Amino acid sequence: MAKELPDLLTVEEAARLLRVGRTKAYAMAREWRATSGRSGLPVVDIGHILRVPRHALEELVGGELRGSVDGELRAERADGPAPLTPVEPAAGTTPTKPKRRAKRSVPPGQTTLPLTG
Repeated sequence: MAKELPDLLTVEEAARLLRVGRTKAYAMAREWRATSGRSGLPVVDIGHILRVPRHALEELVGGELRGSVDGELRAERADGPAPLTPVEPAAGTTPTKPKRRAKRSVPPGQTTLPLTG
């Protein structure tokens, strides 16, 4: 039997519900913490473990979340259901490689600076 959605979701589970990647979800969680909750993915820190409160995620998407952790995840809004399941590649297809960006060259005599972040 499938488990119902818990009150606290992992960032990865929230990412699946929002149909964004794991990296984007963690970036949104960092934004939430950096802006003191003004924007980003709502998270709580429980002993250095991030969790997304289901009720805060429901407010973010504007509807009730339904489904299960190990089954189909979807959100339902007042204007009808909005499926939020990951898109599976079609059978028999192979994923395409992303295009590589051209390497930038540095003109003679110009030095490069290290990136800081």
